[in-house]
Amino acid sequence: MKIRFYIVIIFYICILPILSGQEKDIHVTNINTQGDSVITQIHDLKAMVDSLTLRDSLIAQSPYTDTTDVQELGYKLSNDALENDVKFDAKDSSWVDVEKKKIYLYGGAKVESQGIKISASYMETDFGNNLIRGFDRKDSFYLKEPKPIFSQGENTFNFKSMTFNYKTKKGFVEHAATKQADFYIIGEKTKFIAGKTDSLDVKEDDKIYEQYATITTCNHDPPHWGIKASKLKFIPDKVGVLSLAHVEIADVPTPLFLPFAFFPLIKGKSSGLIFPSSYEYNEQLGLGFREVGYYFPISDYMDLRITGDIYTRGTWGVRVNTNYKKRYGYSGNILLGFANTISESTADGSRRSSKSYTINISHSQDPKAHPYRKLGGTIKLQSNRYDQKVYENPNAALTNTYASNFSFSHSMPGTPFNFSAEFRHSQNTQTRTMDITFPNLSLRMNTIYPFKPKNVTKEKWPHKIALSYSSEFKNFVKTTDTTLFTVQTLKDMQTGLQQKAAINTNIRVLKYFNVTPSINYAETWLTKRYKLSFDPDSIRIDTLTGDTLGFKPPQASYEQKFTAFHDFNSSLSINTQLFGTIKGGSGFFRGLRHTAKPSVSFVYRPENKSRYEAIVNTDTREEYNQPRTYSTLTNSPFGTLTGTQQQMALSYSITNIIEAKYFTKKDTTEKKVRLFDNISINGNYNFAADSFQWSPINIRGNTSVLKGLTNFTFAAMFSPYVYDSNNKVTKQTVWEAGKILPEFRRLSGQFSTNISFGQIRRIFIGESEKSSKDQSANPQGSSTDIKETSLADWFENFTFSHYLNFEFTRLSTRDTFYVSNHSISFAGSIPLTKNWNMNIGNIAYDLKNKSFVYPYFSIFQRLTLLANEFYMGTFKWSI
Repeated sequence: MKIRFYIVIIFYICILPILSGQEKDIHVTNINTQGDSVITQIHDLKAMVDSLTLRDSLIAQSPYTDTTDVQELGYKLSNDALENDVKFDAKDSSWVDVEKKKIYLYGGAKVESQGIKISASYMETDFGNNLIRGFDRKDSFYLKEPKPIFSQGENTFNFKSMTFNYKTKKGFVEHAATKQADFYIIGEKTKFIAGKTDSLDVKEDDKIYEQYATITTCNHDPPHWGIKASKLKFIPDKVGVLSLAHVEIADVPTPLFLPFAFFPLIKGKSSGLIFPSSYEYNEQLGLGFREVGYYFPISDYMDLRITGDIYTRGTWGVRVNTNYKKRYGYSGNILLGFANTISESTADGSRRSSKSYTINISHSQDPKAHPYRKLGGTIKLQSNRYDQKVYENPNAALTNTYASNFSFSHSMPGTPFNFSAEFRHSQNTQTRTMDITFPNLSLRMNTIYPFKPKNVTKEKWPHKIALSYSSEFKNFVKTTDTTLFTVQTLKDMQTGLQQKAAINTNIRVLKYFNVTPSINYAETWLTKRYKLSFDPDSIRIDTLTGDTLGFKPPQASYEQKFTAFHDFNSSLSINTQLFGTIKGGSGFFRGLRHTAKPSVSFVYRPENKSRYEAIVNTDTREEYNQPRTYSTLTNSPFGTLTGTQQQMALSYSITNIIEAKYFTKKDTTEKKVRLFDNISINGNYNFAADSFQWSPINIRGNTSVLKGLTNFTFAAMFSPYVYDSNNKVTKQTVWEAGKILPEFRRLSGQFSTNISFGQIRRIFIGESEKSSKDQSANPQGSSTDIKETSLADWFENFTFSHYLNFEFTRLSTRDTFYVSNHSISFAGSIPLTKNWNMNIGNIAYDLKNKSFVYPYFSIFQRLTLLANEFYMGTFKWSI
């Protein structure tokens, strides 16, 4: 008992000087000490500052200043106490230095006071000087923790170290990173000044000053690119102003600089200027500024971008681009462009104007938007080679054709019908011709079985009778890009309606034969007929000699006249399968399998050609007149409808598949290999023809060699009729000439090889050897962060392609062998770094013509924008 009494007396004597030096007591709650894993929470710290430090501070009215509270809690409040609560916490440990009036927090430190929240790995709170200091680490030995964060209201910073005065609300930050609107701002040294609140509760704007700042849209640390400025000032959520700045990409300075700049930091939609995307010089156009304009955020679902190009020698252009999107509804883009290109003639120096336009529309409907209606597609129209004049890139130079397909479809629930409306367009920029179909309305019925009951256990042949129907309405015009929006285009438009119906069934006869009868009928209605007119006064005269050269060819036109085209045919086909095998011995060859699929069909089609033909003269003189026969249904919305002669043809075909089986000692198993994937032989005999009843016999096939790396396709033609000395076919058959087999006339083939360098590498080193090396290098299957890359790995995905097309023709005088195409090409990409790639594409050489085919190279860097990856620009060098 005496020992305990002495201990209490000694402890009281030691602590009394400390307590006597304080004008108020310290109220500390929830202090738990457990060695190194101390979890300390000190709440509602009211005063640790003496009267010498904060003489002019005001005492906030709070429950703690009430006399009643003082009597109940047993302590008095100093006149220099803090105005607000200070809450702090630490995951690792913390301790209080009462003499220096400091609190040290280690590991996951947090301090919160007056709406300010600070978290860091290590933090010091100096109540004597009203300062809070935060650091991302205490020393070189620390555990990796989240980045330190300072936040006040909507302002949030990441930092390495900071000092903040919670009384004046000013702070200095090193390497501060914050996000303002769509920009990321990083400053080596930052000064933060919080706005004051007046008596009317109106708060001033916060102000932030940056030194050696970086402005970017890349959220990577460090950013892949940015605008570097020596000085920067910005007001959060309002505006930012910077001094002399330049652009850096991958820490490499570029010659692009800005004398000064300001940019809006308003969140949400806001309008703004669009600076030129490039400054370029062209020998014909002069110095130019591209993509200068203005941006309008129309609504939450749509925006508008108006940009233009201007060159010093008069060339200009304008583009209107809008994007729209609605979640679970639709998304799309509309681009309208116009360009006026001014060029000077090298002969006389005169200026010529060349106008062009483009219309690009893209619309996509979300699959969840509607269960049975859909609207979407693309429209791409242009005139006078707009892409080639406005965009200088290899893709624009190599693209000569454009196509559009914009459609609306509606499947009718509970019925077998589907309705669709389409806009179709195809264009050739070389010939400047356009084929436009609008509208293209179609109604299609799915195949139905009218004689099949709903509940049937055993199917009979009437149940297999199938009926199908379709109808299509078209407006078609063939025009040019310069006359598209003229009255002549409406005059040349063709209108038609086509209906098709078919009925067929399938019957199995004698267990092994499939018999398929079918009847097909088509009817087409047209409002115009094609007409060729010969003018006897259209005489051609030589302008130099004055001699008569003849008459001009007949002129084409269309006349308003309703025409109905009818087409009917019926057929009966029989097919089966035959199998043949040859067994091998116990050695390498184990067997051969041949699968034959013969088919015989009979087709009947009545004559309907003469009623849709007309004859036009070419000369007034009988000895020179060569009348031409043409179809009056040429260039209709459904193509040229010429009709056919009477046909009663018996067609035959046989498809062959040849497989082999062999034994491999490596795997001690039998394997199969296809020698020929498909060899087909077909032809027909027409009973209704007065001559040439036999058709040529065609043989086609394909196979793969070199373990599937090379594909070989071929096509051969044999004639059942004899050819004369002028290589024209005669009516005499080869059997009448005393021959047994048809004459071989022509053979064409193609070798195509596509192989990557990775495949070549695996062929030489072997798959098993490669896998064993991988296992020995990483026996536990664990992965490592450091991966060594060899030169061979750089070219792993490079592709080598080789094409060889040839034709062999047998003539009466001599045989000819002709190579129509022989070329090699390389393509692939080299990963220089994780984000830098070099593409090598279209490196091709034509061995036949001994020339290169527009090779090009490109280098690009993968950047990030708001956590979404994209490619910012591409440097290209082309030959």
